[in-house]
This record gives sequence, C-alpha cells and structure tokens, in this order.
Amino acid sequence: MAALTTAELAIYAILIIPTLFILFKHGKPGLLGWIYLAVFCSLRIIGGAMFLSHSSAANIVSNIGLSPLLLSTAGILHEAQHYRKKTSKLKMIKILLFHIVVTGGIAILATGLSGLQSDSPTPDDQSKVKAGLGILTASWVLLVIQTLYIMFLDGFAPLDNRHLLVSLIIGLTFIGIRVVYTLVALTSNNPDLNPTTDTLAIRVVLSFLPELIAAILYIIAGILTRNLRSEDKRQRKPSEPSYTLA
Repeated sequence: MAALTTAELAIYAILIIPTLFILFKHGKPGLLGWIYLAVFCSLRIIGGAMFLSHSSAANIVSNIGLSPLLLSTAGILHEAQHYRKKTSKLKMIKILLFHIVVTGGIAILATGLSGLQSDSPTPDDQSKVKAGLGILTASWVLLVIQTLYIMFLDGFAPLDNRHLLVSLIIGLTFIGIRVVYTLVALTSNNPDLNPTTDTLAIRVVLSFLPELIAAILYIIAGILTRNLRSEDKRQRKPSEPSYTLA
C-alpha cells in the first residue's frame, strides 16, 4: 500500500499545479469549482503524507476527501450554468444549501469515523457514519440529475460550455463508483472491502482510479475552457459606435 500512497501523493502534487492555473483563468464564475478541486488535491497530498507517517487519522482524511470532489463538481456545474443563464439569487441560495448539506454530511461522517477509531466506539458512531454516507450519496444523485437536466433538457450551449458538462457527466460516473464503494465498505462487515484491510487491487480499482480519472477529466475540461470567461466578456461588451463620413 505504501507504493500506491507514494504514487498518489506525487500525482496530486503535480495535478494541483494546473488546477491553480485553471482557477486563475476561470476567475469568479468558476471560483467554487476549482477551489474545491484544489482542496481535494491538497487533502490527497496530506492524507498520503499522514499514511506514510502511520497516522491514525489518515483513514478519516481519505474518506472526507470525497466531499471536496463533490463540491468541486457542483461548482463546475454552477459555472457551466452561469454561461447559459446568468446566476439568479434563487440559484445562489440552492448552491449555498447544497454546500451546507454536503459539509454537514462530511462532518457527521468524520465524527462517526473518529468515534469508531477511538478506544470506546459506540453504536451511535456507526449510525453517524451511515447518516453521513447517506447524505453524500444523496448529494451525488442530485448532481447527476441536475447535470443531465442542464445538458439535455435545458437547450444547447456553446462548445466550451459542453466541454465542462461532458466532463461532469463522465466524472460523476467515476465518482459514483467511489461513493458506492465507500458506502458499502463502511457499512458492511466484509474485510475485503474495509478501507483498512482491503486488497491493493480493490483500492486501486474502486477508490484510487475513479477519483483520479474524475479529477483529470475536470482538469482537461478546465484547460480547454481556460478562455471561457474572457470570451464571454468580449461577447457581452457593447460594440463601439461606427462613424462614417458624410
């Protein structure tokens, strides 16, 4: 497992660089999406370092790292929506509520996991883990529904906008694999799926690769759409008056 953790740490240390570049290029409309992707990369780096130093909190950091990826997805979806229909107050309230729900879910999950790893775990700790995972799973389902609605039922969009939406749909598929794996792993008694006792193959296929593929897809889409904000400003800029000689 140490080799996988070392590779993960190195990969995300590299990926955070283009993520910060994308954050700069996309600016305010993409602020939430790309900041949370940078947070996700940072948590994977921190979690890897903690695992290599044999910290007991490494498993908690690994599992809560899923929430920034969900929040990044929501933020990128908001950016794609922004260039179709300008953000209204109602949409901002919905985005805020979604972030509160996901943050609350991960807080409940982290509290439960911390309790389970303590010297005196209680049944209430397991209930908190299940509740937190339930919230994260429901959040993923909502993101899938909203992304599909925007892409297929809300009209067509400029090509750059579709780059973001396609990356979200494919990325959400892989995030779903990670969500389901986490849900089963933390709520079942199967040692082969337990995050602390699972096999290398299971961890690579169901945890490491789905997250990595989703992150890379988002980064590729972010680079392809790096000029989206400047192009949008150019299109909305009033044209200069033209003068002709009489």
